[in-house]
Amino acid sequence: MCKVVAPYEASPHEITSSNWRHSLGDERFCKAYRDFFDQELTVSGNNWQQKFLELLLDNKPEPMINSVVSGLAHPLIHIGYAFELDSRIVASEALTLTAVCYNYHHEFIDKLKPPKVGSKSILEIFKDLRSDNRLPLFDAPGVGNLEPSVKQSIDIVLTYFDQWQININNLEKTIEDLFDFSVYLYGATHKPNQIDFDFFLLHLLTSMHAIRMIYPHINDRQLAEHILWQFFYIASMLYICQLRPEINQELIYDYKIDDSKQNWNYVIERSVNTELAEDAHLVKVVRTLRDAEVFYGSKNGLYLKTAVKTVENVNTDNMWIGGPINPRQLNILKRV
Repeated sequence: MCKVVAPYEASPHEITSSNWRHSLGDERFCKAYRDFFDQELTVSGNNWQQKFLELLLDNKPEPMINSVVSGLAHPLIHIGYAFELDSRIVASEALTLTAVCYNYHHEFIDKLKPPKVGSKSILEIFKDLRSDNRLPLFDAPGVGNLEPSVKQSIDIVLTYFDQWQININNLEKTIEDLFDFSVYLYGATHKPNQIDFDFFLLHLLTSMHAIRMIYPHINDRQLAEHILWQFFYIASMLYICQLRPEINQELIYDYKIDDSKQNWNYVIERSVNTELAEDAHLVKVVRTLRDAEVFYGSKNGLYLKTAVKTVENVNTDNMWIGGPINPRQLNILKRV
């Protein structure tokens, strides 16, 4: 896929330790930020992870980590890879993504406080979101609706955020629940008679894999304040801009597979030795699901069935849906 990646262009000026916060969100400084972060992490030597977190969590005026869900959560996903691969080079790229993707999202995330009521699971809340007729309903799905979703929905979403039951004393269980919820959003929102997968919602699944990788490296309170709350925020907004598809877990659990044949070897074979391997998103999704089963157990085939559904039903000509011009749609909420 590197053949479609544009080369770095020269930045207007150098990024230094004295001005590095001044150009956040400006893509023209992509190369300058990459050079600056690479130097900062290199001079830290074996302590590069500590420096990495210092840059993310620096709170003057607000921490850069509060925008890792911008750019369709790619900064968050790459931060996870940096820790998982223990790679200073990937960490530098992750910081660069975070810096240039820094945008309006942080203005709302900076103000998030712990949920006030905490009586509902995230799955219950999203089922309430689907039926809430106060929320905007666009003519077509697509990430172009993300900013309008935020502007029109933020106050309503924050009332739901306050209903979220998050156990700060058991974040591992909270992460597990959020991960399974992301599987449902990805694999259980299609029409009963037409299996499809949304390009934008799949990033929530790989985001939760990243959060699981990040968890051991920052303390519980920082994780909740800076990442888990962001996940709730961006998941809500993507769900709204993708026209709030119905979440039906049985679409995964009722998917029939032959345990003797349709196992993980079968999934991996189809993922890396067919034309499916040409799409990096598919490989990342399958790997995320496989690793989740290793970590969390089979859960009545939740992860394996979702992976089998993926490799058996994606359309190789138009693998993912979710944009405004795609004739196929999830089981979305439609205008009446």
